[in-house]
Amino acid sequence: MNSIHILVSAAFSVLAVGSQVIAAEVQPTGKPIVRWTADDAPDFRYQFLDNVRTTTLLHATPETGTFNLHGYLAHHNGVLFACWDSQARDENTSGQHGAYRYSSNGGETWSELKSLFPSLAANVPASQTQQPNPFQTSQGFAVIDDRLYAVTCVDRALREPVLRFNEVSRVRIGFLSREVRADGTLGEVFWLADTAPMPEPGYPALPAGPRELVAKIKDFYRQPANLPQLLFGPREHPDSDDEHRMTEPTQPWRLDPSSWVRLYRDQGTIHGKSRAEIEASRPRRHYASFSFDDGTTWTAPTRTNFPDSGARANAGRLPDGQYYVINNPLPMSARQGGRSMLSISLSRDGLHFGLMGIVRFVAPPQRYDGIAKGSNGYQYPHSVVVGEDLWVIYSVNKEDMEVARIPLKEIYKIGEASHSPGPPRRR
Repeated sequence: MNSIHILVSAAFSVLAVGSQVIAAEVQPTGKPIVRWTADDAPDFRYQFLDNVRTTTLLHATPETGTFNLHGYLAHHNGVLFACWDSQARDENTSGQHGAYRYSSNGGETWSELKSLFPSLAANVPASQTQQPNPFQTSQGFAVIDDRLYAVTCVDRALREPVLRFNEVSRVRIGFLSREVRADGTLGEVFWLADTAPMPEPGYPALPAGPRELVAKIKDFYRQPANLPQLLFGPREHPDSDDEHRMTEPTQPWRLDPSSWVRLYRDQGTIHGKSRAEIEASRPRRHYASFSFDDGTTWTAPTRTNFPDSGARANAGRLPDGQYYVINNPLPMSARQGGRSMLSISLSRDGLHFGLMGIVRFVAPPQRYDGIAKGSNGYQYPHSVVVGEDLWVIYSVNKEDMEVARIPLKEIYKIGEASHSPGPPRRR
């Protein structure tokens, strides 16, 4: 019996945390461990991936909006779609909404920039808003009955204090969705609800979606491989077993027919009373959570040695069977430069990540001020395999959006002595 299955026979007590149900481990013997050992080799050096070709999807200006983040990719019916969230200046502020571009020729050319979802309030800097207004956070794409749908979460900031110092103070309004077609046109916007929320004054009402379609989209996001990453709020995710607050989990990946694992971003101790105290408590490492019943329940997240600056990471599997995690591996805060390196780490078994290659390193200077800016770097990646390439979307300094096309053969070279550093080619 391997270590993954030992826990199946262990006793669990089940408890509810927010909207999630996790499994609290009673007998931890034999629990799998996620390890990162890429720097264990005595001759370890950073390896820069060769032949990485980058394309700028958005070079931010005040006219386009100078805050851009939360990128997602999808490849559907031969078309590559890229979406992200955009705001006039500030993160998670009135009017933040989805934008997108698409390519029908394998990324050689891209469509003009378009709005994916309409703003539900004035898209203006935070200093110009008199009260908390709705803003959106993308949840990526869902394929339902061979049709592609974009989904976004609509929240509103709270004026009142939240339960714990390091919680995100917002309240959920609902989720929006619409079809994204192969020719780039969009279907009607609808709420993923039986009853549509009231619109903001001066903004049109949006309808609730068809009941059967709404149920299918909701079920899509309940599947272990599709669990959302960018949902925020008090107690949105379970605390770790050492009482740290978790956020922005990676996509789960399957270890065997019933076992899954996902990594969490650590936000520091739940007992912190100041920002400085919380920052000092953060180990700059990923936390791992496991499910042994095909995603029904999950263990409390446990600290790993996988280095992470503290930002959304991305996970997936390559055609040759290797698992990968794309993240910011420098174990320092974003303001210290922790997000300046974007890398991909590889594993054969989904637990031991022993190889790493650099996708991007050293971002250009930030051009615009804004709330939650100052963390220069390549951040919040998402990826998709298309043919012989891995495509990765990310934000540059939370203002520009880029996509990198990485030949799989270059990723498969990671760890070979013949591999040599090389700068990315820009289109």
